[in-house]
This record gives sequence, structure tokens and C-alpha cells, in this order.
Amino acid sequence: MKTIAEIISDKKTAEYSWREWTEHLERTQELYAKAAQTQTFASITLGKGNHPVCILPWSDLHWGGRGVNYNIFRTMTEEILKTPHLYIALVGDLVEFAIKLRSVAEVCAQLVGPDKQVQFLENWFDEIKHKVILATWCNHGVEREEKQSGVSLIKKILAARTVMFDGIGHADVTVGKQVYKFAFSHKFRGYSYLNAPHAGQRYMRFQGSDREIAVMGDIHQPSFNQYYDGSMKRVSLVAGTLNTHSLYANRYFSIFTQPYYPCVELAHDKHEFTPFESLHSWVRHKLR
Repeated sequence: MKTIAEIISDKKTAEYSWREWTEHLERTQELYAKAAQTQTFASITLGKGNHPVCILPWSDLHWGGRGVNYNIFRTMTEEILKTPHLYIALVGDLVEFAIKLRSVAEVCAQLVGPDKQVQFLENWFDEIKHKVILATWCNHGVEREEKQSGVSLIKKILAARTVMFDGIGHADVTVGKQVYKFAFSHKFRGYSYLNAPHAGQRYMRFQGSDREIAVMGDIHQPSFNQYYDGSMKRVSLVAGTLNTHSLYANRYFSIFTQPYYPCVELAHDKHEFTPFESLHSWVRHKLR
């Protein structure tokens, strides 16, 4: 008995060439690079070249958190605005963004929600934008948002307004005829509880071998170390925090939190960089 086919169709047969797809992915990479607002390397020129400048790394403000010293925040903002030849680098955790939900206590310690923290960041940045040289990624804002949704509004706000490092960033900062080589990140690997600046030192020794100054935040331990690595003079600096009454820190790290921010002066007429314990220390030095 002869069988007659009952189904006749134009079923699609896949055509696949890894060469074509590789070319397609390369084109996509080009589009992503073209659309990106963040970067890894930056060249920044400060001042008019006839005076030294100071760079103050400011991080771990945790604005919106219950334990933040808002009086110091307001005071520091006013001091930054009125102090000539001073610039700031925003090194992460500018807002609290308790969206990780690791505990109810942490969420309850957030006085205002993430939406108001975003409004704060935009409004505050518009006032100090002429002082900001760059910003970096962070774990409270950028990483938490990316883990929850795949995108970060904090990163978009910062990247639209200033140089934005989405990871470790190298910045060559020109003052007069001098070029200073910085490495910035919210944090570097290799933290030591005995020596807070160790992570930056480690990075410059093994990765950023041409960098002179490493700057990070995250660990809330204001400190710096000026030293010689062979014949090369270096500074590793860690910013402080304004979250002086953090329950998380009190439970797992320390009941002592110092709201201080070391800074570094860059000379314009000779290659010399000098760290100071705080903005007040630098101002007093200038007035001598």
C-alpha cells in the first residue's frame, strides 16, 4: 500500500556561521563602546597653572542613612564651595541605598527612600559640579542597583556630569607643567586590618606600577601612607565617612568612626605631592 505524505511545510532550516556571528559581536562591541559614558583612563587639567591645587577624595557620605552626621556634611559642602584651588573626587557610597534587604534593621535605618536620595544627588551635584573632577563606582549605589535590576541610576547621574570610573580608573592630572599619576577606585583588593592604605600600595606595586597616588574609600578608615617604593615616591590614601553611627559598623567592625578626609596637594612648579590629614590641615598650611 502506497503511503502519501500528509504534511508538507516550508520549515525553516537554521543557517549559522560562527564567522558571521563573530563579526556581528564585534560590531555590537563597537556600539557599546560608542554609547558608554564611563571610562578607565582620563586626562584632567586643574587650575590655571600658576598655583598648587588640592584634591580632596570624598566618599562614604551615605546620605539618607540614620547614622549620618548631616551637620558635618553641610559644613564640608560649604567649605568646599568657598575654598579656592580645591577640587574633590567622589569615591563612592554617596547615598545609603539600603535596597539589598540583608536585614530589616538596615532598611529601617534609612531615613528617606532611594527616590529622595536620587533627587538629593542630582540637586547637590548641580551646586558643586565645578569642584568635581571625577567619580567612581561603589557598592552601596552602583553595585546594589546593578544586582537588583542590571542598571544603575546613580552611575547614569554621575557619568552624565563628570569623568566616571566604572572600576579602577587611572587619571593623569595636570597642574601647571606637572603631570601626576593617580589610581582611583571605591576599593582595591588586598585590604589589611592592620594597615588601611595597604590595598592601594598593593595595587601600585603589582598592577598600577606607573601610578604615584592611589585613592580609595569603602572601609571608613581615614588614613594615608607616604613612602618610597624603590626610587619612586608614592602616597596611598583612604577616605573617611560621615556615617558615624552605623549599626552595621558598630556590630561588625568598630564603635569608633572618624569623619575625616585626607587630601593631597599638587605643586604646579615642581613635581611634588604632599598629603594632609584633612582639609583644615591643608588650609592651615596655606595660611602660614
